Amino acid sequence: MKSEHIKVYDIGEKKLTIVDHHQYAIIPWAEKVLEHKKPMMLISIDYHPDTNPPFWLYAFEKAIAYDPDREEALVEQYVQHIMETIDRNQIESLKRVMPKMCNDEQINTAMTLGYLSDYHMINCMEKHLYPTGHHYRVSNAHFGQLTDDAFQSAGFKMDELEQSPYILDVDLDYFMYKTDFLYQPNQMKIFTQLVKNAQILTAARSLKYFNYLKKEAFSIEECEAGLVCLLKEIVNEA
Repeated sequence: MKSEHIKVYDIGEKKLTIVDHHQYAIIPWAEKVLEHKKPMMLISIDYHPDTNPPFWLYAFEKAIAYDPDREEALVEQYVQHIMETIDRNQIESLKRVMPKMCNDEQINTAMTLGYLSDYHMINCMEKHLYPTGHHYRVSNAHFGQLTDDAFQSAGFKMDELEQSPYILDVDLDYFMYKTDFLYQPNQMKIFTQLVKNAQILTAARSLKYFNYLKKEAFSIEECEAGLVCLLKEIVNEA
């Protein structure tokens, strides 16, 4: 299987890995965690919450096709079978099952495999209440923004984070305007701190959703370049 990584950028001393489809971000997460030899926390910024169970859609569609009356039991059985084929210490075993993973299942798959110790999901849709993880919904007026006001509207505070190494992950479908990438040091202290303290950076292009959600005419290439430029400005700031 070809790697889904489309590009790796050097952002100062950090690496930014950008993938086409968000589920493939689990690959650089796993690689970094295995190198670090300890689970990490994830902070993800996305229009969607992306916290569905591992391989749920694949298992659900297979169960419905086989026996709708036994859907729930079959879904659990199919998911368990896939998970049993993955050796968390062997990235290749994870890559082999990636075609069965949907683009909103990577976070809880990473939790189940022990790559993540916890996660903070900042999104524009839902504030889920799950047994694990933390969800924050950005207010409508702040969709697409990385300002302190946007984070505070969702109830996210830096001082609530555990003192543990973390991954910072961003989906490009979160951004709606070119101005979302303007670096405003005095108004982006939270995001600046998140970037500077992250162990690695990942991003997903999510082209279909980006094109659907954007509010002005700009391309995914411009969006990607805007994020890269913003991250470099933050990391290189004295």
